[in-house]
Amino acid sequence: MLKFLLDRILPRERSVQVDLPKVDSCFDAVKTMEAVLAAAGTGQIAPSEGAALAGLVEAYARIMNVAELEERLDHLEKELRGLKP
Repeated sequence: MLKFLLDRILPRERSVQVDLPKVDSCFDAVKTMEAVLAAAGTGQIAPSEGAALAGLVEAYARIMNVAELEERLDHLEKELRGLKP
């Protein structure tokens, strides 16, 4: 009963503020993940909040990786088209 009441009174999500390094490439995601881990480890954010942030960083890094690969593939295809007679 108490859990039911607390779930109704307490907010389920809160806004957290963590200083994260800028992610310009997939490799920068490592530094960002380290910052998330440090924030969770020091109690600045809850472990569940750290997991949620880590999921966002992972998704963003995957998207950046796909975009970089697509850009490289487009570049190679343009070079190949230029070589054909």
